[in-house]
Amino acid sequence: MKIEFKQIFLLAESSLIKQSMLSELDFQKQYGVFKNFKKKNRSDNDFFQLLVMIIFYSGFKAAIVEKKEKIILGHFPDYKNVSIYSDADFEKIFSDSNMIKNERKIKSCIKNAKVFDKIVNQYGSFQNYIDSFDAQSSFENLIFLKEELEFRFDYLGGVTVYHFLTDIGFNVLKPDRVILRIFKRLGLIENEKQLLKAIVLGQLFSKHTEIPIRYIDIIFVKYGQQGESEKFGLKNGICLEKEPNCKVCGLINYCKYNKTSP
Repeated sequence: MKIEFKQIFLLAESSLIKQSMLSELDFQKQYGVFKNFKKKNRSDNDFFQLLVMIIFYSGFKAAIVEKKEKIILGHFPDYKNVSIYSDADFEKIFSDSNMIKNERKIKSCIKNAKVFDKIVNQYGSFQNYIDSFDAQSSFENLIFLKEELEFRFDYLGGVTVYHFLTDIGFNVLKPDRVILRIFKRLGLIENEKQLLKAIVLGQLFSKHTEIPIRYIDIIFVKYGQQGESEKFGLKNGICLEKEPNCKVCGLINYCKYNKTSP
C-alpha cells in the first residue's frame, strides 16, 4: 500500500489552521518556530529546563502544564542551584499552592539536576555530552543515546525520552498516545504499542514533505490533543480520543476509525 505522506500531512496542517483561533499569519509565527529546532544553540540551562518541562508534561494534559510553566521553571531555574536542593527545598516546592503537586516529578527534577551537573563537569557542556554519541550519523547511535539517557536520568523513559530527543533536534517524533492514536486511525500502524514504527513513519513524513520532524510532531500532536491551548490558539484538537470532530477533519478519506468515511 502506497502511503500519501505529503497529502496526509498537508491536509492535517490545513485543517488545524482552519480550526485555530489564530490568523494564518499568526499560526505560521507560533508554529513556525518548530521548523528551526535543529538550528538552535542551547545553553546547559536550556537543556536542563527542557528536561524539567518534559517531565512535567509526561502523563499530564498539556494545557494544564502550559499554564504552570513559569511557576515550574521558577522552582527549577538552573541545574546548579537545583543540584544542591535539600529536603527543605523540596517541601517548599511541594507546599506551593500554585505548583503541580506531584512528588515523584519534583524529586526527579532535583535528582536529575545532580546528574546533569556531573555530566557538565565531566564533558564541559551538556551539548558536548550529546555530541559524543554522534547520534545524527546512524539510527543505532541514536538508540544508544536514547538508552544512555534512560539509564542516567530519572523519569526519562518510554515515550518521555523520545520527547526529549525530539525537542533537542533529533530526527524523531515523540510517539505519545495522541500520535499513536492518529496513526492507528489512519491505518499506518496496527496497534498503539508500535513506538518505533511510529518514529519511522514520522521520519517518512519529514522526508516526503521536506519539513523538519519537530514541525510534523507538533501538528499531529495538536491535531489530536484534548483541552484548550491559548498558546496555540485551540479550544480543542480535532482527532480526539472521545468524540472526535470528524466534521472538520481533513483526513476523513484516509480514516479507518470513522464509520462514515469512504
